[in-house]
Amino acid sequence: MSWTDQNELMRLGKKMLEATGTSTPSENSMISQLASSTGVAYSVARDAYVKSVLDPLLQEKVLKSMTWLINANFIPEFVDDKAANADLDESVEASAFKPDGVEIPKRMFNIDTGNLEYRPSGQYVILSHSWKGQEISYQYISKIKENQKKKEAYEMLQDDTDEEAKRFASFKAKKFDHLEMGKSDVQLLRAQCTKDIEAQIRKINTLLWRSGIKSDIRELLARLAEFKIATSEEKVAQDAFDEKEEELKLKEMAEKGSEKEKSEVRADVSEKSIGKDAKNSLRDGLAQVNAKLNEAKDRLSRAEKSCMIMDQELSLRSAVEDLILLLETRKSVNKIEGSMREAKRILDLGLFPSKGQKRYLWNDTCCINKGDANELNESLAMMGQWYNNADFCLVHLDTKESTEWVDTWDHLDKAAKEANFSDFKEVNKPKWATRGWTLQELVLSKMTFYVNSLWKPLTRPEEGLGPYYYHRSYLAHHIPEFDKLDVPAEAKSTVQDPAKLQRLMDTGEKINYINYEGCLEEWRMLIGILDYLHVHFPGDMDDDNSNAYIRKTISLAAYEIESRLNEKSSAAARLRSLFNDLGFDLSSIRGQATNLIKLLLRVLIDDCKVSIEEDRKRISEFTQVQPDECCRGLSRSRHPAQDILLLASRRECTVPVDRVYSLMGVLGVKFPAFHAEGPTKALSRLLDEVLITSNDISIFNWAGKGLGSPIRGRSLYPSKLSAFSPNNTESYLNTKKNDKAAKASREERHILQDTESRLTLLLRGLIDFVKATPHKDLPVDLIRIILGFIKTTSLMKLRAQLENLGKLFVYVKDTRRFEEYKPRSRSWAEAESTKSVADEGKSTQIGGNIASRFGVNTPKIPQMPQIPQMPQMPQFSAPKLKVGGFQSFYGKKSASKEPEPAIESSNAVAFPQSPVIAVPEPKEPETLVGEIKDWISQKISQKQDILNIPEEFKPLFKNLQAPEVSMSRVNRQKSNTKETSYDDSMICPNPITLTTSGIEGIFDIQRVIITMQNVEQLSRQVESSVSDNEKISGECAISTGLSTITVNFYCAAGDLRQQLNVCDVVKQALFDAKVEEVAQGSTQTEQALTTGQESTSYYSKITSLSSGLMRQGSQVSGTTENDDKKKTQDEETQTQAFDQREEQRRAVAMLDFVQETDINLIVGEWVLARFTGAEGAKWFLCQLELGSTHNYYGRRIATDEIDFKTVVPEPGLLVAWKSYMQNKKEELCRVVTAFIQGRDARKYADEVAGPEKEKKEKAAKVEGEADEDSESGVSDPKERLMDFIKLGTHIGAGLVQNVTDRWGERLDGMLSDTILQKVPKDLRAAIVNLNENKDLLPAMFLSGVKVHMF
Repeated sequence: MSWTDQNELMRLGKKMLEATGTSTPSENSMISQLASSTGVAYSVARDAYVKSVLDPLLQEKVLKSMTWLINANFIPEFVDDKAANADLDESVEASAFKPDGVEIPKRMFNIDTGNLEYRPSGQYVILSHSWKGQEISYQYISKIKENQKKKEAYEMLQDDTDEEAKRFASFKAKKFDHLEMGKSDVQLLRAQCTKDIEAQIRKINTLLWRSGIKSDIRELLARLAEFKIATSEEKVAQDAFDEKEEELKLKEMAEKGSEKEKSEVRADVSEKSIGKDAKNSLRDGLAQVNAKLNEAKDRLSRAEKSCMIMDQELSLRSAVEDLILLLETRKSVNKIEGSMREAKRILDLGLFPSKGQKRYLWNDTCCINKGDANELNESLAMMGQWYNNADFCLVHLDTKESTEWVDTWDHLDKAAKEANFSDFKEVNKPKWATRGWTLQELVLSKMTFYVNSLWKPLTRPEEGLGPYYYHRSYLAHHIPEFDKLDVPAEAKSTVQDPAKLQRLMDTGEKINYINYEGCLEEWRMLIGILDYLHVHFPGDMDDDNSNAYIRKTISLAAYEIESRLNEKSSAAARLRSLFNDLGFDLSSIRGQATNLIKLLLRVLIDDCKVSIEEDRKRISEFTQVQPDECCRGLSRSRHPAQDILLLASRRECTVPVDRVYSLMGVLGVKFPAFHAEGPTKALSRLLDEVLITSNDISIFNWAGKGLGSPIRGRSLYPSKLSAFSPNNTESYLNTKKNDKAAKASREERHILQDTESRLTLLLRGLIDFVKATPHKDLPVDLIRIILGFIKTTSLMKLRAQLENLGKLFVYVKDTRRFEEYKPRSRSWAEAESTKSVADEGKSTQIGGNIASRFGVNTPKIPQMPQIPQMPQMPQFSAPKLKVGGFQSFYGKKSASKEPEPAIESSNAVAFPQSPVIAVPEPKEPETLVGEIKDWISQKISQKQDILNIPEEFKPLFKNLQAPEVSMSRVNRQKSNTKETSYDDSMICPNPITLTTSGIEGIFDIQRVIITMQNVEQLSRQVESSVSDNEKISGECAISTGLSTITVNFYCAAGDLRQQLNVCDVVKQALFDAKVEEVAQGSTQTEQALTTGQESTSYYSKITSLSSGLMRQGSQVSGTTENDDKKKTQDEETQTQAFDQREEQRRAVAMLDFVQETDINLIVGEWVLARFTGAEGAKWFLCQLELGSTHNYYGRRIATDEIDFKTVVPEPGLLVAWKSYMQNKKEELCRVVTAFIQGRDARKYADEVAGPEKEKKEKAAKVEGEADEDSESGVSDPKERLMDFIKLGTHIGAGLVQNVTDRWGERLDGMLSDTILQKVPKDLRAAIVNLNENKDLLPAMFLSGVKVHMF
């Protein structure tokens, strides 16, 4: 056996002796027991013992490396299977803990003694408050201590034999009589403040007596306080007025040059009214602010007059102002005393066990020696860690007033009675929540307790949790779920029942628990049992070491419980009864103790989860800090740096540069503070440290005209924190304008998409109906009329008519059931009855006796008899059937008969006749279908809608139930549109290099088209600039080829001059491209825009084929006037189509321009850039140039926020999309038409060659048998030919229906491709994204370009 094996055996032997409770034996007896227990020879046991004594440092190493051997020599008496726990064990990695220890402040007040101690050691709390004027400082306390030492020295001199020295010492000592020996530092502060105030009162009374002013000190304080308050309010009102006035000016300036922009984004009247309303609202707001300003000025004027009484004595005003400073100091002393008193109260409750340590309170006003620059810098850098390591933060919610001297004067010797808040639920907008330093005090603390202005606690139940308020999140992650705990059922039921738990704790020797007002009874009892079991988690747990700390704490507590149970005492008996009452088996104490601790923790953290979340939300309401950031302590922030900077932009500091320094702890960075550098330089250094520490590129997501950093090499940074809050910048009006325009565009697209989707579902239902219904039951003419109405009406107009269209489709599917609603007259056709006969003749030519359909009696116009002919059909393949020969035979057959009344057509010859005014005669309509068809035909001819239902049709439409249109497809499109979350990933995966000359990184570069607004004015400013570095502001439109957005910018005159030249060149290039395209002819472009012509030609063949087998009466045959109207409509359509093509050509040209792949051809222009690889990176405008030491240089142009959620599609793209939507509607109507063509042919075949027609011919034959000479038994050849023709007609109709059905299926299957082919190729992807409600983000950028940003 090796020495390592022997060493392990020795260790097991020691454990065996400890478990049996025997005393430590001698070496020989130990070796003998070890040999007998393990079954090895005595010599082996002796060698193991010697080795363990000589080399004890190797025991831990042997334990880790020989685990398999230990398991092989398993001894059941000493190890319990139930005690084994996979997730929590005793092995703890030392590297998980902080090697440097815990950082605490250098100076703190001892809560118990009241002294300010240097280099304290123990638990401590921090005070969070708002600074109020003259606060107690470390120098002030040091001076008092020094004076106390002087007093002691003077008292020692009084024992001197020299009389003169005694008198001198006695005189000097009297000055410090108030500084008695043995008093604490806090007591000395109060004594000094009291003495200073009394001396100042005597001085003021002397001045009042000498000047003869009849007034007391309180009145003078009230007058001066009123003057200072009035001065402050006047300044605030003036600033608000200036801000509103500037806002109104910007609005007016923006409206002056917005006409062209509004036309480009298709602004409607509603948007103009919105702009007008916004302007009126600004004017109303300005008037209100002006009224407040006038009131503030009047109040200030009255206050100045009231203070003139103090000018009668030269020193009186300054003496009263000195008294105000002393009263502020007294208030600061009250703050120190109140904070120590309240901190002592909380710590005495036992929420935060001290373990015998001293207890301290840290106050930032007097615990930092601000006279020592090194100590001040160190304190500013370490302050975040100090907040992290404190037990809790005591928050003083003081009043909002900045001058409270009168109140302090009134309560010098007694406490005030009125508080600002009496309950935590009443807390609303405290001044504390607006201060800069209090942000990190709230965020980095692990727990907060709140007190009001009178230092009365604002208790809430969650305070009773103590450190578990912070530990809960870690415990919830590492403690097993309740159902997975291996504990007795009795234990689970007991800890979940407060009554049983209380009986358990009160039985026998009572187990104490905290008595905190408002805390839930169950929480108090659970925490009490955990304290009884000595379970105390360390306060420095974080994301990295929480698992190790929890395992260590529970293991140590279980080991201690095991040791306590082995004792023979009443405490051990009480502990043993606790386990027995809960049903635990004490055969394996440590494992059972571990399970009990986990059970108690899991029940506690589950019960308090909701309460803690609600408490964080309540704190977030009056602090404007995200709930998960409130009291996160040492936990890592789940938010990017941009969110922290946004919070800081809303807060204020007495010293402006402190707004930056106060963020070091929250952002987790450290750098030396230098107050003389100013906020801009300090912000630049802060962002440098953030970038170096975390590569968080959210710090570049700022916006604001004029807010770019002036520091060379840091154009990517802002100059102020307000840049991270765009709503607070002066250009937020332009952002609102972009948002309104984008919202209007999205609303319009949504309306069209919704209308098209609903219409598509209706037409889909009609297609299914046509397929499943026999041709005899189809109202083909009515369906064709409805389709014609849909095709000639725009989608925007169809939206309001969808309900009536849906009812018409319901009627079409079952016309016979609603025949009872057939009207007896036509009220809707009365206007037609006043027309002349000549007009009616024209109508007859157009519509085939439409006047008669409208109920107007017209004189019969004689017609020349004509031979009915079937239209010429195109040649197509059919089995042994030549359709081209049918018409001659059929014509001869018809000519030999008595001609029937000719069907009205354009070929009929009408004799001239003078116009006659026809008087309408009531005539009952033949069918309801015909009436509906005539009514819709009239609406088509008059270009009207079907919103207003005639009176005779209202009963029908009332009983028609519009189909419920399922919008699952639209909803699915919306749900699939993922909104980009800029918090998903802000850490750039690519290296970012910071140097004093700039920032170098990997960027995406998007070429854009810049259109300057007010070009002439900008050119004049550039020409009159003193140097190229002079800053000029302006407005420009940024187009990515797909979308456009208008922003304000602020850049150097040299950069603007270069970009103005670029804009001229780009504009000319786009114009030349358009002229060249037009010069080449529009044939190729039209072919590209109408790529579906081949299918259209094929479709026309099918239409002519089926129309050859339809009755002529169903065709619109008025060729003369129809052709004239068609020419006019074609001309209008061609003009409109030409304008649309021009818009589309421009969009295509712009896309070709921005898709340049050679970056060397882009340099010298303004481009959009963002960091590559980071999902949350935002686009910004920059000047791209060729470099010398680097390939490319860049300089950011400060602009408003470029948010692609508020962009407007390019006009050409929008026109193409609307055409695409219109084509979708027309193509679907075309599919329906294809299906009904074949069924119309079948219906016609039945009418001309079906059973009904055959009966009529047989009857005519019987009547003519007497006049005919025919040989008996010989069939007529004409009859056989006629039968053949009828058979061919039926075969042709069936063939037509088969072909049209197949063609309809093919059209339906190719619907999306057919529609998309009509869109220019370069616009297709953009059209699809626009149709699917996707954001118009730049997608044609060059990725991975290395740029050095100055």
